[in-house]
Amino acid sequence: MLKELQVQDLALVERARVAFGPGLNLLTGETGSGKSLIVDALGLVLGARATLEQVRAGAERARVEALFDLEDAPAARRALADLGQEPNAELVLSREIGRRSVARINGRPGTPAQLRELGKLLVGIHGQHEQRLLLDQDAQTSLLDAFAGALAAREAVAAAHADWAAAVARLQELERLQARGRREEEYLRWQLHELRSANLRPGEDEELIAERAVVRHAARLVELVGGAIEALRGDESLPSATVAVRQGAELDPRLREAAERLEAVAAEVADLGAQLRRYLEGIDADPGRLEAIESRLALLDQLKRRHGGSLESAIAERDRLQAQLATMEDLGGAIERAAREAAAARAALDEAAAALTALRVDGAARLGRAVSMELAGLRLEGALFEVRLHPRSEVAADGAEAAEMWFAANPGEAPGPLARVASGGELSRVMLAVRTTGAEADRLPTLVFDEVDTGIGGETAVQVGLRLKALGGRRQVLVVTHLAQIACFADHHLVVEKVPGPGGRNVVRVQELDEVRDRARELARMMSGGVTEKALARAHELLEEAGRASRAG
Repeated sequence: MLKELQVQDLALVERARVAFGPGLNLLTGETGSGKSLIVDALGLVLGARATLEQVRAGAERARVEALFDLEDAPAARRALADLGQEPNAELVLSREIGRRSVARINGRPGTPAQLRELGKLLVGIHGQHEQRLLLDQDAQTSLLDAFAGALAAREAVAAAHADWAAAVARLQELERLQARGRREEEYLRWQLHELRSANLRPGEDEELIAERAVVRHAARLVELVGGAIEALRGDESLPSATVAVRQGAELDPRLREAAERLEAVAAEVADLGAQLRRYLEGIDADPGRLEAIESRLALLDQLKRRHGGSLESAIAERDRLQAQLATMEDLGGAIERAAREAAAARAALDEAAAALTALRVDGAARLGRAVSMELAGLRLEGALFEVRLHPRSEVAADGAEAAEMWFAANPGEAPGPLARVASGGELSRVMLAVRTTGAEADRLPTLVFDEVDTGIGGETAVQVGLRLKALGGRRQVLVVTHLAQIACFADHHLVVEKVPGPGGRNVVRVQELDEVRDRARELARMMSGGVTEKALARAHELLEEAGRASRAG
């Protein structure tokens, strides 16, 4: 679960440290206090898109750090191991936003993409944006697959689809070769003959360029190296010094080391002279050799320009042409083999897609019944929710059909696509019902609901609170809400306030309410905008009712 979130210089948040606990965590506060900033901060540390505008005015960078307990998150620990990280029981994700943005995983450099991959295994954030995603058919299909336990089958379809697409592409390429016919084959053979005749060798061009420089300056090199050899040959000082010091060492052992060093130097000079003589003998000053090098380099440059810009790419093209022409020699047989492979791949795809369809059909019926029951408890008695499957004209990477959620809010109404018929409040309840129903399927340790109370109130809000409380019994749940009827169910109640800061600027502060009286005062404020005796009495009643309802549930 999420244990702690630290935020610094993000929008109106100068510095905040927010501790979260198990169960239902509620964030409340006045409109504009910055409640959603906490959710935004969590999104950033989980890899959401960042901009410089999010940095607090006057600060150079914003920083967010989140501490997670991974004791019950084996998938996240496996993902850490795949990233080369130690799969410890705790995980620290951090994000800095500024002129140079930085992401870290347990203190080691990471990328926003890696944060997103880990975030998908840790937290599900459901807000206004996610509600809109619920209207997208692809998202609805993914939700059904998660609920139906069909994710592995969906991956199998994707793999089979990729194999089939690759087999079809191979077959089509061979058929295109066949269609181009003899003329194409002759052209390819001409290209291959040119490349084969050149006897290309990796690195040859670089070797020739070096040799050309030597041949061009052969006369000067002979003069310089010959002079060096003569100088070494004519200098008798080193042999004389070597003999003299060796004789001295016979008289005084302290000179022995110097004598040995002089002998080593004399041997090195002799070896160097021999090396220079061999170099001199190898210099080719023949003008014909220079002409041959220039001609060879011109040919290599021509081939490089035609085939990719380098000698290595020209060699690779030669090898490719050889393989292609070998295929063309038995093109009919190759096409037959490719056709059989494509047919087998298609059969495997159809089989995988059929297995996925079966899971979806069963899952759609179960999800429809379960969500309809949840909606009845959310004061949408008689509401109808169903998941319809629409066959595709062709099997895609995600299956042979797409799911679409249909909804009718009232008995007797004909259901219509959720995207067209649900109001804002109804959509909030449908989303909560879907998430509550699918909580076991998605297996995320932490669920976040931002503005889940849109368009609801009264007894419906109480029912929403009850379901969030029940969900908190199986998951850590974070909720941003404006309704006291929901906030009264909190296991941990966090209040977000906007208070005057240094220089007259407002800053955001977050504190947990531990005492019943403090919670009652916040609930009273939420209900009436002020803390009156009547509002306080009603707040205490709400807390007592929530306690009884939770125990009864």
